[in-house]
Parts: sequence; C-alpha cells; structure tokens
Amino acid sequence: METTNNKKAILVLRIYSILILVYAVFDTLTVILPTFHMITIKWNIDLINYFFTFTGIVLYTTPINIIVGYGLLRRRFWARYGSIAVMLTFPIHILTQFLWWGAYSLNNYAIVVQLSFVILTLLYFSRRPVKAVFGETRSFRFISRHGLLAVLIILISFSWIIFSLYWKVHAAWKFGYPFFMDRPQVITLEKPESSERFVKYRKVELLNVSLLIPKDFSIGRLNRTERKNQKWAVSLQNQGVNTKGFIIFRNDFPYDELLDETFGKMLGSGSKFNLEKYILTNNWNPRLVVIRSLIGPKGEAFEIKEIHRNDLRGFLKGWQKGDAFFREFSIYNREDTQSIGGTIMSVKGYLDENDVLTILSSIEFLKPEDSGQSNNHYEKGLNSYKRGDILQTQVEFANAYFLSPENPDYIFMFGKSLLIKEPKNYDYVKELLNKVLKLRPDHKGAQKLLKEIEPKLPKTRLPRPLGSQ
Repeated sequence: METTNNKKAILVLRIYSILILVYAVFDTLTVILPTFHMITIKWNIDLINYFFTFTGIVLYTTPINIIVGYGLLRRRFWARYGSIAVMLTFPIHILTQFLWWGAYSLNNYAIVVQLSFVILTLLYFSRRPVKAVFGETRSFRFISRHGLLAVLIILISFSWIIFSLYWKVHAAWKFGYPFFMDRPQVITLEKPESSERFVKYRKVELLNVSLLIPKDFSIGRLNRTERKNQKWAVSLQNQGVNTKGFIIFRNDFPYDELLDETFGKMLGSGSKFNLEKYILTNNWNPRLVVIRSLIGPKGEAFEIKEIHRNDLRGFLKGWQKGDAFFREFSIYNREDTQSIGGTIMSVKGYLDENDVLTILSSIEFLKPEDSGQSNNHYEKGLNSYKRGDILQTQVEFANAYFLSPENPDYIFMFGKSLLIKEPKNYDYVKELLNKVLKLRPDHKGAQKLLKEIEPKLPKTRLPRPLGSQ
C-alpha cells in the first residue's frame, strides 16, 4: 500500500513541479523579457494566465518557482518546506492586493479558488506518503542554505509593500506629494430652487445634458471627436472683451484607457466612479502618484470633494492660482452609463463656490438623440436667432451640428452664431467656414462671411530672412 501511495505521490509531485517550472518560463517570456524590450511580440495569453491564477501557481514568483520547481522535481527535502512557505504567504498576498487595489479587489471568486488551492497544497505536503517521497532524514533548520530560501520567500512576498513604502517616502521627500491622501469630503447636492434659477442662470439642453448656465455666458467653441463614440467638448465664457470666467464641459471619461484588463479586473469593478475614486484616494499603489501628477494642476495642491445627489455622484477638485479659482468636476449617473466632466474658472468676485455647486446640482442627463433630431434643433435655432436670444441660438445650432456634423448649413449657422456677440473666436469660426466650403464649395454665405472675418484674424509674424538686422 505504501508503494502504491508513493507512486501516486510521485506522479502528482512531478506534474506539480513541471507546472511550476512552466510558469517560470511563461512569466519570463510574457513579463520579464518584454519589460527589458528583449521581446516585442504581444502574447495572447488570457486562458493560460487564468489557469495559473485560479490554480494558485501564480503565488510563486519567478526566482522562487525556478528554485522550488527544480527542488520538487528532484525531490529535495527542502523544496517541500519551500512550497509550504509559499502557501503560508497567501495572507500577505491578499493584504498587498487590498492595499494596492482596495476592498473592491477582494470581491473576486479567484481568491476563493486560490485559498482552496493553498489549503490543498498544505494538506498534500503534510501527508506521510509525500514526506516519504522526499526521504527526509534530517530536520529543517532556519540557519542553513535551506533556511535562507524560506527567508527569501518571505522577503519577496513583502516586496510590493516594501516598494510602496519606499516610493511614498521618496515621492514625499523629493516631489512634495502628500504621504497620505486626505479622504474626500462628502457633500450632498440639492436641485436649485426656481427663484434662484431665473435670477442669474438659465436652463439649457446641450449635447444630451440639461444644466444651468450663467445668463451672461455664450459658447466659444465645440470640438467633436471620435464620432463613433460621440465624444465632445464645449467651452463657454462670459460675454465681454475681458474674460472673467469660463466653463468647459466634456463627456469623455479621462481614465478610459485605465479601465482595461489590468485595472478593471484588479479592482473587481467596471465602474468609472469607483475607478476615479480609487485613482484619487488610494495611498499604496505607486503608479497612482504618476497618474495624479498628470491630472492635477502643475505646482498646485488641490482638495477633493465627493459629491452626491439622488441620481448622481461624482468628484470636485479645487485649487487657487493668483486671483482666480479653478474647479474641475466629473459627474456620473447611478447606472454609470453617462458621464460629464469639465472645468469652471472665475476671477475673484465673479463666480463663487455657490455658483459652482448650483451648476453641478442642476445637471440632468437626457436621452441621447439620433441624427434625425438635428433639423428640429436647426429650426429652433433659426427662431431663437430671429428673437435675438443669443445663448439659445448657439445651443440649438451646436446640437444640430453635433448630431449632423457633415451638414454645411448647420455648420455655417453655428459658426455665424458665434460672431453675434463677444467673445468672438475668429480662428475657430474660420475653421468651421473652411469645413463648410470643403463640403459645399459654392456656399455663398460661407464665402461672404469668410471674407468679412479675414481682416480680423490674428496676424502671424513671418520669420526674418537670414542675415537681416
């Protein structure tokens, strides 16, 4: 019976050790060598990666799986202790995952499978037939080369936590980043009352969003990108020669490229709101120091507020620069299917914090429209133009242009509406008119308007000839 058990134990042990060595090769080819640009091929390895993750073999790091895998294959007595040491570091692995990726990452059934693997591995290596396979004739001693292996395994398991601490100290000392990010203050928004709404603001429905805009603001430009995904950004500023404030709205999510296989799966959540909260508040993932330095204002500290309404949630970042204040916001509906972000700037005494909260609290997401609605907006824009309603004229023509960006009449009237009152962005209007003439070269209105604004375009200075004084 003992011989039979030994044969089974040897077979299982060989399969197990070969898998560990295969994982060493796999990790080297897919992670280590590409890091040093020694391999440029992008491997399609999802299924293989899932296998190693769910079986728990991923707990072995590359140096350890080479050493332990070889030792298990050759049935060295210390390799059994090495495998046991790796399995006992599983709590450290979970702690690291929690610190780097937050509580969302623990809502993952892979952890349950890995825990089962850890328990089975510990039970397997504690069985007598398995001990007999290794032929243990001496006891394990920590003060030995084999003990050094166990210490090495423990140190490697703590490596990411140690690296996080090092990076936090380094970044705080060299770049002045806070050692710990403050938890954002949570504020609850209420929809503004009607009396407040009509004194200083007016409600507009612009590009699938309804919100309040200060009455003395007008549209400066509309940029539309990635037509398939309906991405846009629109800027508004107060009507006047001297800019006292501006507002930029956009519907693109600034961290779309991060909500990929790595971040999405490690966080255990596909929510854009959860991802942004993680980026703004996590204290242990060193990558986020770089990301926050890119999204934050250069050289300016900013405070973060988490904002909530019954059907909305988001974040508000604020900072001061000279006599002007800046507020950057992102708002998501509860289903996380629609979002809007942007920036509000004002000189001192023009807009204040209450204005910012009023604008944000008024945001409502509308049902996306199709191109068939563009003519309705165009007709409404013509009627508003006849009434002299500047902002509404611009809003309706902007909606028509957004829904049908290849219609020359919509583009022309949108560009023309931007010249009704200050500020007049002649460069941008010229771009629109050139687009009209590209679509319809004989468009009389665009030809005439282009001639009128050309003398008002900023003059570009030609480079001096070589040798001139």
